Amino acid sequence: MDVGGRITSGTVIENTVKLMTGREMSPSVLKREDFLYQPFFCEENIWHLCQHEAFKDSYIIFVASAGDAFPMLNQRLMTDPAIPVLWDYHVILLLRSEEHQILDFDTTLPFGVALDTYLSRSFLDDRLLAPAETPLFRLLPASEYVASFSSDRSHMKVGEDWIAPPPDWPRIGQSDSNLHRFIDMSNADIGEVLTYEALLQRFS
Repeated sequence: MDVGGRITSGTVIENTVKLMTGREMSPSVLKREDFLYQPFFCEENIWHLCQHEAFKDSYIIFVASAGDAFPMLNQRLMTDPAIPVLWDYHVILLLRSEEHQILDFDTTLPFGVALDTYLSRSFLDDRLLAPAETPLFRLLPASEYVASFSSDRSHMKVGEDWIAPPPDWPRIGQSDSNLHRFIDMSNADIGEVLTYEALLQRFS
């Protein structure tokens, strides 16, 4: 099926993922243009990515810090990838494979890059950051995220005005928005919260 000019054929995507996760894996086989995407709505982009059968056994990673924001490098928002973007949170998908690849719609790195490469090129050394700026990583199964996430998009509005244009697809979930529960790294009720080193060690 084609949605808004985007290829969403499950067979094509599943076959591509099989190529990525096999021994003859070719980097960047998947194309971010083949999936639903709206800037500044990473949590919804990844939620829709999880709808594909090929990603049902993946993990979701919420990145946030104890403070208001954390820096990330190699983000498409900046013309110079060496200049960090300060995100209040970010959401990516971890595709389990021989190299455990990360899918991030907003990175300048390939859409499907080895976890260790992604981490080393996206995040500053923790020793250079204040504790409140140090990123933490909430890891949870994609199936759990799909089943439990709900957003009314109110975090992207000031009064009646949008901070950034919303997606043209329906909001996710009908219950109260629970995005804040995923972002709050002091909340131990969803998945598990890991440090940079713990995440890297977990999948090494």
